Amino acid sequence: MQIRQFRIEGLGHLSTLIADETAGVAAVVDPRRDVDAYLDAARELDVRISHVVETHLHNDYVSGGRELAALTGARHVIGAGAELRHEHGP
Repeated sequence: MQIRQFRIEGLGHLSTLIADETAGVAAVVDPRRDVDAYLDAARELDVRISHVVETHLHNDYVSGGRELAALTGARHVIGAGAELRHEHGP
């Protein structure tokens, strides 16, 4: 199990990649707009991003959740009350 955190100081933003190398999968929690950092980390760890999790709607920054899910085929997960206008799971 690997846990990597990504911080954007100016925004006070913290996101996390949680990888299970044995299963070959990873989840990204609260991704920032620039998703390349997660794609690079997944490649480095030789895992596939299977889930993108948003802990809440982010009004203080632009989320990369939708883009990351589209690029990786991951399931985009957010609270049931979020009412997003694109494919996601509660």
